[in-house]
Amino acid sequence: MPERGPAVPPQMHTQDVIEAFELLENWDARYEFINELGRELPPFPETERKEENLVPGCNTRAWLIGELRAGYPAVMDYRADSEGTLVRGLVALLLMPFQGKTPHEVVETDPSDFLDRLGLEAHLSGSRRMGMHAFIKRVKTIALAHAGG
Repeated sequence: MPERGPAVPPQMHTQDVIEAFELLENWDARYEFINELGRELPPFPETERKEENLVPGCNTRAWLIGELRAGYPAVMDYRADSEGTLVRGLVALLLMPFQGKTPHEVVETDPSDFLDRLGLEAHLSGSRRMGMHAFIKRVKTIALAHAGG
């Protein structure tokens, strides 16, 4: 099986996003930035677009898979996609705090500070906020399964 790169460009980290958001003058520009993050996600194979990879609780269909990437320690490699442009960008954004961490680190990661610093929740609809939390829950559930419980 060929090795896949991480779902989020390795050069982009949460601090980079926070700094970019601070430089952008308004939410229209920030939404465009989020959309750009979504365009940077690698193609998601059609074979992975199956029911068991759907994130429950998202109004727009979003798929998420997570695997352990070999190494010491083994770390999580998440791949995701969505049918919606903005949701695809949100998916890329939400993976950043978790990508490349051990399963235990993923479970212990609280992305609240990252999301608060972006001011994201205040600028999303209620259904998108619910979907965002469902996505984070699914990220952690996958990590927990790889952590052995």
